[in-house]
Amino acid sequence: MEDINLYTLLFLILAGFVAAFIDSVVGGGGLISIPALLFTGISPSAALATNKLAGTMGSLTSTISFIRAGKVDFKFVIKLFPITLIGAALGAYIVHFVSAEILKPLILILLVIVAVYTLIKKDWGKEAKYKGLKRKKMLLLIGIIFAIGFYDGFLGPGTGSFLL
Repeated sequence: MEDINLYTLLFLILAGFVAAFIDSVVGGGGLISIPALLFTGISPSAALATNKLAGTMGSLTSTISFIRAGKVDFKFVIKLFPITLIGAALGAYIVHFVSAEILKPLILILLVIVAVYTLIKKDWGKEAKYKGLKRKKMLLLIGIIFAIGFYDGFLGPGTGSFLL
């Protein structure tokens, strides 16, 4: 492991705080943390893994808060969790086979797409409209949830926007 100079460390700390704040307010903190990590020169896969670890810790604390507040529909979660898990595991596995020369520009392109999507769809999730699903829509939802899980395992930022 290379030594990190003081300026790089301070830059990463600042970027981490900004990313965490934005992530806690509107989500998408990875839109800041991944480019910041790439800017320091670490590999794209290390940037993704570092971002994923930080995001997981934030999601864990949020999940505990939502469970305590009684906001989690466990029957619904139990049905979709295995699909999400398989998609995320597959995305995380496949990203290791993409070369850094392809992965770095791909990450930047996907980050721009996610940023635009997040800005356009900022009102999603303000109202609860869920009234149950018919079989046909449930099958569509399964495919969408798998794709979102795959994306989350492969890259990650903006996943919450897609879920809303």
